[in-house]
Amino acid sequence: MIWVMIRFLLLAAAVACNAAAVDCSATADSADPTYGGRVRQLVKPDGHEHNLYYDRNVWNADNSYMLGVYSDLDQRNWRVVLYNGDGCYIKDLFSIEEFDWRLTWDRKDPEILYTWSGSNLYRYNVTSGEAVRLKSFAPLTFKPAGPSLNQTGDRILMVTSDGAFHSFALPDMTDERAFKPEFPPGCEFASDKPRYIGYSNYIVAYCNSANTQAVDVYDDTGERLHRFENVGGGGHHDFSPNGKWVYFTLWGRDKPLEIHVVNIDGTDDRVLYSVPAEKLRNVQNLHLAWPARATDWFLASFFPPAASIPLQYSPMQDEIVLIKLDGTVKPLARSGTAVTRDLFWAQPLARPSADGSRASFNSNRSGSVDQFILYIDPQ
Repeated sequence: MIWVMIRFLLLAAAVACNAAAVDCSATADSADPTYGGRVRQLVKPDGHEHNLYYDRNVWNADNSYMLGVYSDLDQRNWRVVLYNGDGCYIKDLFSIEEFDWRLTWDRKDPEILYTWSGSNLYRYNVTSGEAVRLKSFAPLTFKPAGPSLNQTGDRILMVTSDGAFHSFALPDMTDERAFKPEFPPGCEFASDKPRYIGYSNYIVAYCNSANTQAVDVYDDTGERLHRFENVGGGGHHDFSPNGKWVYFTLWGRDKPLEIHVVNIDGTDDRVLYSVPAEKLRNVQNLHLAWPARATDWFLASFFPPAASIPLQYSPMQDEIVLIKLDGTVKPLARSGTAVTRDLFWAQPLARPSADGSRASFNSNRSGSVDQFILYIDPQ
């Protein structure tokens, strides 16, 4: 009996210790006044905080941890910070002088992420703070896309400064596969975009120029599956875990916005959602993001420039919208953001967790850029 009591006391102490290490004071919960979505704001009046762009999941394998980036009000002194899965601050992890913020979580181990510095790729434990170098690529450095993992999480991809794509088996960095993508003449490689798409071992590579755009889908041996031409070479699109690509076409005059879904081999392209151009007068752009474990829906996050905020709200403007493959469209919340030229991170860049239970987005509706969590009800 006494051993049971001792174990209970030790467990209680551990829980108390963990609870003390988590600070939820800098959060504010609310219901979206327009669409009713449950929203949590991460509040930091003395600086900016934001997510890791729309194609990087801020949550770990089991949603127990979440990442963000802190900066000062001059958007300097960046550091990667660790929250619990509901946005309660735990600790600073590292500055971007130590390791890069363009990182990825391990798909299985909730304590591990992969990041880089200079010519070196690292495995980083967020609990212990231990960084283990996996491989040096010297004298080469890396393109800004950073690391990404295949669907099963047993291979990691990096793009080196010579434009080559390198993938390795984890955890021991064996079985290297390498290739260089080939683009149309004059089409410039978008070096911040290539990644494993999250379906099988397929990789996406983008290029764009004044006259040409190409989105290429390769497997990691370098065999190209399909090339999509002139449908968007700058990103803002995403892929499903069962091999579909969602993208949109630009609008203007009498041309509507069209959001399409298509198989990654180019078959079965269809329009899921269309918005007339006259309803997009207050929209600058949007991002599309697909949960890593959901096959039938994705998010679209619209945003306006600060110069186009109307006195009275009418859609479309700053909505975060859930779109299903059956054509159902459900606005979840408004970001309330107003993007200025010098505040890129005021773009919402809404990104759902792998299980689709929540999404991280950014907004400057409080005056500085803040990171938010939108909780998503089961679909």
